Amino acid sequence: IQELFEELADLPAGEQARRLDESCTGDPDLRTEVLSLLHADTEDRVGGIVSGAAEAALEEQGSGLAGTLVGPYRIDREIGRGGMGAVYLAHRDDGQFQQEVAIKVVRERLARPDLVERFRDERQILARLEHPNIARLLDGGTTGEGSPYVVMEHVEGQSLDRYCRERQLSVKERLNLFLGVCDAVCYAHRNLVVHRDLKPSNVLVTGEGVPKLLDFGVAKLLDPSGGHDAGATGTVARMLTPEYASPEQIRGEPVSTASDTYSLGVMLYELLTERRPYRESATTPADLARAICEEQPDRPSSAATRETGTERTLDVRDLSGDLDNIVLMALRKEPERRYASATELADDIRRHLSGHPVHARPSTWSYRAGKFIRRHKLSVASGTLAGLLMVGAAVVSTVMFIRADRAQQTAEEINRFLSDMLGSVNPAIAQGQDVTLLRRILD
Repeated sequence: IQELFEELADLPAGEQARRLDESCTGDPDLRTEVLSLLHADTEDRVGGIVSGAAEAALEEQGSGLAGTLVGPYRIDREIGRGGMGAVYLAHRDDGQFQQEVAIKVVRERLARPDLVERFRDERQILARLEHPNIARLLDGGTTGEGSPYVVMEHVEGQSLDRYCRERQLSVKERLNLFLGVCDAVCYAHRNLVVHRDLKPSNVLVTGEGVPKLLDFGVAKLLDPSGGHDAGATGTVARMLTPEYASPEQIRGEPVSTASDTYSLGVMLYELLTERRPYRESATTPADLARAICEEQPDRPSSAATRETGTERTLDVRDLSGDLDNIVLMALRKEPERRYASATELADDIRRHLSGHPVHARPSTWSYRAGKFIRRHKLSVASGTLAGLLMVGAAVVSTVMFIRADRAQQTAEEINRFLSDMLGSVNPAIAQGQDVTLLRRILD
C-alpha cells in the first residue's frame, strides 16, 4: 500500500486513476486503501494552501496596524498571534513617559460575540492577578473599530524550554526555575483562576532568569462553592493545546486546579527529559487523545536514556527516584490521585531539593532513614565517629580495669606471702627452726 501510494502521489489525477486500476486488478481492498491515502494527501495539500493564504492575509492585516494609535500607545510591529487575536509591540506615544508594552487585540475578522466576551473575561482575570511571575495588566479598552484590546507588560525573553536547553541548565537549576512557574499558578489558583493552557511557550524567561506566565486567554474563574468551571461553554472549554491538556480536558469534562497540575507535570516531564510523555506513541490527534486518557507514560529517567538525536545536558541519575515519582504523580489519569494543586507539587519539589522525604513515595523507614542520612551527612559522620571513639574508649577502659584488677590481686597475694614468711622468723612462730632453712624457702 505504501509503495503504491508513493508511486502515484505526484501523478496527475487522470494518470493516478489509470495506474491505480492497473495495479489493483483483482484486489479491491488494496485499491480502497490506496485511494483513501491519495484523498487524504490531496486534502492535506489543499488545507496547507488555504492555511498559508489565511496566514498571509492575517500577516498583511497585522502589518497594516503598524503605526496605528491604540489609546495612548502606538503600534510598532506584530510579535505574536493566538487563537483570539494578535499581539503587538507598542510604545507610549502621549509624551507622558517612555514605556514599551505588548498589546493584544481581537482581530477585526475574528470579532465574533463569543470571542469578544472571552477576551473581556481574560482582561478581567488579569486585572485581579498581581504577581512577580505573571505578566502584569497595564491598561485596556476598545479600538476605534470596536475591537477590545488589553495592554500588557512587555516581557523580553525566551520560552521556558528553549531557555533551559540553550543554557544547558542542570536539573537543580531547571527545578528552581520551574518553581517560579508553580508559584504563579498557585497564586492564580488562590484567586480562583484556572489557566487551562499551561505550556512552555506560555512562559517567557527574562534575561535575569525570572519566569513570566502569559496568555490567560482560555483561563476560567472557578465557582467558589464547587471548585469547577463557572459557566464554561462547550466551545470555550475545548480551546486547548492537546499535548499539554489533561485527560478531563480531552474528554470535555469540567476542569479544576488538578487540571493545571497535570499540565505542569507535562511541562516538568519535558524540561527533565527534553521530550513529551506521549510523543512516540501518538502520531495522529486520535492517537494522542487515546494516549493521554489511557496510556501510562514512561518514567522520566527511562525516557531520558533513549537516543533523542540531540546531545543530552542532564545526568539521568539525577532523575531516578524522587523526581520519577513526583512527575508521574502529577500525570496520573484520575484528578483525585494527582497533586490536588500546584502548591502540593511545588512543596514536593522543594522537599526533594532540600533532601526531605517527598509525598510521592511511600514513607518507609528505610526511605526516611536514607533521606535523613543524606540530608545530615556531616552530622551523621561526626556522630558515627564520636560513637566509635566512645566505644573504643570503653574497650580500652575495660581492658585497663581488668589489668589493674589482676595487678591488685597479684599484689595482695605477694603481701600475704611476705606477711606469712616474715611471721615465720618470729621465734614464737618459728618454734626453733633454722633461719638458714627459712632463707632457702624465701629463695
